[in-house]
Amino acid sequence: MNSEFVEVAIIGRCVGLKGCVKLHNKGDFPEQFKKNAVFFDKDGNEFIIKSYDVSKETALFEGYEDIDLAKSLVNKILYTTKELTRKNCKLKEGEFFYFDVLGLNIVENGEILGVVKDIEDNLNNALLYVKTSDDLVSIGFAKNFYVPYIDRFVISVSLENKEILTKDAKSILENS
Repeated sequence: MNSEFVEVAIIGRCVGLKGCVKLHNKGDFPEQFKKNAVFFDKDGNEFIIKSYDVSKETALFEGYEDIDLAKSLVNKILYTTKELTRKNCKLKEGEFFYFDVLGLNIVENGEILGVVKDIEDNLNNALLYVKTSDDLVSIGFAKNFYVPYIDRFVISVSLENKEILTKDAKSILENS
């Protein structure tokens, strides 16, 4: 899988006889699903939306305008590129794309606690899954820990410096 690809949806069941399929959005940007939007499968094959019904979350793809053709799309995972995501999805101030946050160092009082390896969403907020730095693991700290992505723990995010400045994240690590 190309590291520039970002998973955005899973194609669900066929709806009707004309080839429409249900789209299960896997991201935070439903506005990216629109006429002429381009997506890819894991092999890099292109899929272009011919029409999209926002209220029903159904799409018709070019070349699949028949139920029998559309059935071949069911359960297919759709991807877009990071470049297209940046172009088509607008962020509010202080928001970041998940793929930009992955790999950032978690830093507290000048000490690198670890690196963000994953982001898990729960109902209230996101949790940063952090792989603890080897230096801290070697002195007995847990290999991994979670930092809630809320103001209580996250001071700032700097993509330029590739770091997330935190407060009290080390306490979480110490109690992990």
